[in-house]
Amino acid sequence: MKSTFHSNHFTEKKIVRRYSLGYRTQQLLEEDSEYSNPDIKLNLKEIQMDGIHISIRNEKIRPPFIMEVEHDFPFLKMHFEIEGSSSYTPKNDKSLAVNIPNGHYNFFFLPKVKGTLTYNTTIRRTLEINFTKTYLKRVFGQSFTEASSTYGEALKNDVPFLMWEQSRPITPRLHIIIQEIIDCKFDSSIKKIYLESKITEILTILFNELKNKKTLEKNLVEEDYQKILEAGSIIRKNLKNPPTIPELSIISGINQFKLKQHFKLVFRKPIFTYITDLRMEKAKQLIVEKGYTVTEASYEVGYKNPQHFTAAFKRKYNYLPSRLKSNQPT
Repeated sequence: MKSTFHSNHFTEKKIVRRYSLGYRTQQLLEEDSEYSNPDIKLNLKEIQMDGIHISIRNEKIRPPFIMEVEHDFPFLKMHFEIEGSSSYTPKNDKSLAVNIPNGHYNFFFLPKVKGTLTYNTTIRRTLEINFTKTYLKRVFGQSFTEASSTYGEALKNDVPFLMWEQSRPITPRLHIIIQEIIDCKFDSSIKKIYLESKITEILTILFNELKNKKTLEKNLVEEDYQKILEAGSIIRKNLKNPPTIPELSIISGINQFKLKQHFKLVFRKPIFTYITDLRMEKAKQLIVEKGYTVTEASYEVGYKNPQHFTAAFKRKYNYLPSRLKSNQPT
């Protein structure tokens, strides 16, 4: 299997990556690489398991960064744009346009990839998981067709599929799993089992979302859906001091009843729970990745009293936030 990338931003103009057929391997393969020139500075971790290829990408670029991409194999992918943005414009009828803005994700199947990728932000952090039809059928067995819903139908008929026409915000639950994948430090044999379990967990969540998608589309008109997405975006941008429900209703242009009802329909949880989950996830990131103290992290995510933060954290994760720093059981 071969991937080809052409860009004037590359020193070589053309980069070719080759993979074993079906990502087949008997053991976990892991590689860290760096690439740097005046237009891009890339740190890339790649992990290959049997039927799976994971890319953990951290890069600084000079936007707009444009490159032509072509894969000579079917593309089954979960793409999480943790920070930054990505836009794919196809040049064939076996693909679909895929636009993933900052903090969003999508899940898609493209029988053939040939088109243009555009990155419009200076910093990008992504988790990208590719897999094969064989892997999916191996994991889900006889229940695959039922579990995978419309996605499974697209694979069977070899037609392009995009889970969300407009990419969805990464939920707090997905954020936690993503970070667990990125932070995994187990040795190779245990790491393989652990990562496969996390990928299966994500697939299970997404397949469940597919089953609920018809309900969402039936009960929510496009205009209201966009307003709810905007409400979620406003919360994420103002997490330290989020607007009240009446304020959010005015800003997003949707009445309070619809706001509360439809927010739960779209994000699968009430507004207050969504805010709390986001705060807990950001606090974990600040403590683990940035070295914040528990008190500093609690203030940064909007808690005036660190004890209230600690209590909320313990209710959610069943351990104290201090464990993140000491790595000791509580």
